Amino acid sequence: MIECPACKHQEFVGTMYCSECGARLVLSSAAPTMAIPRDRVDLEALVTKPAPPEGPELETGALIGLRVLNTGDILPLIGRDNFTLGRATEGQAVIPDIDLGVFNAYDSGVSRMHAEVLLEEDGVYLLDLESANGTLVNGKRLEPQRSVPVRHGDVIQLGRLRLQLISRYRI
Repeated sequence: MIECPACKHQEFVGTMYCSECGARLVLSSAAPTMAIPRDRVDLEALVTKPAPPEGPELETGALIGLRVLNTGDILPLIGRDNFTLGRATEGQAVIPDIDLGVFNAYDSGVSRMHAEVLLEEDGVYLLDLESANGTLVNGKRLEPQRSVPVRHGDVIQLGRLRLQLISRYRI
């Protein structure tokens, strides 16, 4: 069992939110993330923003997704209102909804639970989950635990891993 840091309610290991008060539950013994000097992460974010994607609609049929910029792979964001982004490690109790491990996430400085994409009625938001190497949108570092709006074509950087928000429709 794990204890909610806000109200001290007991929850099962792997639970992300407290059923009593709704607080986000965080594991106290986190697996390490490769630390990358902040100036190196910020420097890589200064690269010119790629043009918004053009051409045919997504082959996946998704209305929204994330494009991994160094491979071109598209990660659809369908079927839920929120998606955690990070990397899974063996024996990890809580795993991210989208495991970026196959995209060299550890070496890029992506935390196990790095960020969260929130799909709201008024738009799409991104939240840094107090990651070790930070989250940037179009080169601007996010404040941890404060959601910011993201739009079609925006570049999201988790550590040094770069993703681009794409959709069929402008958000």
